[in-house]
Amino acid sequence: MYPRVNIACGLDIHKSSISAAVYRSDGSFTTHRFSTLLDGLTALREWVVENRCERVLMEATGVFWIPPYTALESSVEVYVVNPLSIKYLPGRKTDTLDAVWLAEIALNGMFKASYIPPRDVREFRELTRTHRKLVEERTAHKNRIHKILERSGIRLSGVLSDIFGKSGLLVITGLIEGKPIEQILATLHDSRILKKRDAIERAICGDLGENEVFIIQQSLESIKHVNAQIAQYEERILRTLARDEESLQIVTSVPGIGFKVGAVILAEIGNIRQFDGPKNLVSWAGLAPTVYESAGKTAHGHITKRGSKYLRTVLIETAQVIANGKPNRLKQFFLRIR
Repeated sequence: MYPRVNIACGLDIHKSSISAAVYRSDGSFTTHRFSTLLDGLTALREWVVENRCERVLMEATGVFWIPPYTALESSVEVYVVNPLSIKYLPGRKTDTLDAVWLAEIALNGMFKASYIPPRDVREFRELTRTHRKLVEERTAHKNRIHKILERSGIRLSGVLSDIFGKSGLLVITGLIEGKPIEQILATLHDSRILKKRDAIERAICGDLGENEVFIIQQSLESIKHVNAQIAQYEERILRTLARDEESLQIVTSVPGIGFKVGAVILAEIGNIRQFDGPKNLVSWAGLAPTVYESAGKTAHGHITKRGSKYLRTVLIETAQVIANGKPNRLKQFFLRIR
């Protein structure tokens, strides 16, 4: 809930157009349609300022709300709401009527705004989220190679802990180049791997087809390319975190949290002071249990899964690492409440 204002603006945003409405306290309103191109966004900002709007409200529609928000945030108070939290009146529905309804809601302060971090935090989030997507892409290529090898009867993953390590790549490269097993084994020099020489020889007796060799070659090239990109992203993330080393040190002091996970946590949370307490943060991350209450009876279900999926994912992964890792206070707490 927000205080009532005298003039407010509502935006119904689409991919190529924006329906805007200015609603006044006397019940009158003005509407206009703008393009989502740069000149349209500039005209929208000027229109909002000319009409002396005190507040602008828009729905979070995919990524289409970001350009208008960025264009307006320096000129007026801008709020973004989840469409699920807006209840529309029954009857005829048009883009213009939707904009008028949003403007009226904004005028009366009858909405629950989503948290939109400052621009620098949004840009840092883009870095960490893209980094995670690249890691997932690399994993997909590795899984594809695993699948082809297993399907061809090459059980290399049962002998080597990491087939994409130095020795594993030597074996895979030798296989796709059609080298004899003896020649492949002759390229291995790690004493720990040489102890498994007989097991490796039995594991790589399968046969790869021409197309399977091609797919593995392409996947290895893709992994090499993605690895270079990941390294560049990590370097840039590290430079960004250098501005706030204290926060990174605090986050990484928790067992199971390293540089990469810590970067995601800091990027997703932003300013920790936006939350009134720990429970608010847990709820925002979607880790709070669902509550069902009826006739005086209360039941708790699974976690809500609302909020930042990126934060929720890394926190769950960290909890799993702690639960399966070396003994520490957090693991003892987990074992006690399990």
